[in-house]
Amino acid sequence: MDAIRHFFSELSEDNFSQLRHFCELVCTKNEVLNLISRKDIDRIVEAHLLPSLAIFKKNPFPESSKILDIGTGGGFPGIPLAIAMPSAHFTVIDSIGKKIKAVSEFVSALGLKNVTCISDRVENLRKKYHHITGRAVVKVDDFRILAEPHLLPGGKIFYLSGGTIVPRKNVEVIDLHTLYGRQFCETKKLLILRSHGA
Repeated sequence: MDAIRHFFSELSEDNFSQLRHFCELVCTKNEVLNLISRKDIDRIVEAHLLPSLAIFKKNPFPESSKILDIGTGGGFPGIPLAIAMPSAHFTVIDSIGKKIKAVSEFVSALGLKNVTCISDRVENLRKKYHHITGRAVVKVDDFRILAEPHLLPGGKIFYLSGGTIVPRKNVEVIDLHTLYGRQFCETKKLLILRSHGA
């Protein structure tokens, strides 16, 4: 967790403790349920936690913001963000019941009061949110199609991706290695998408 302490000195000891506990929960559950790639278990901070918290580093959400995390999988990026921003409310959704059940167990174990877990397809959701997050769920253009119907006016989409990104209108591309200055984030990017209607 040294990297987290270095880059996020504004977080409290309780935040650090919860983030560490979350990583432990994910690693333990991953032994019986494939939440993250097994090759990433020993690199969970570098491969999953730092990329997730890049959204907080770049764009902390105002108090009382409502955030939707689509395709949360093992809880990334939604749960680390909920830990870092306890005054915002996060809804994490995944269509795979086993995964969202595991995430719900994590939320309970961590004592998070600002997270709602939903087992469903996002297309069936009828609510709208201030901002939407996601990580390598589908291609970025397809993710925008999924996300935009649930975005309030003026909201943004924060999407974590890897590889080469073709420049697009209304999309800011942030290379995470420029944010952290670390080799392990060299191929990871944070895309900030404005709604077509913004």
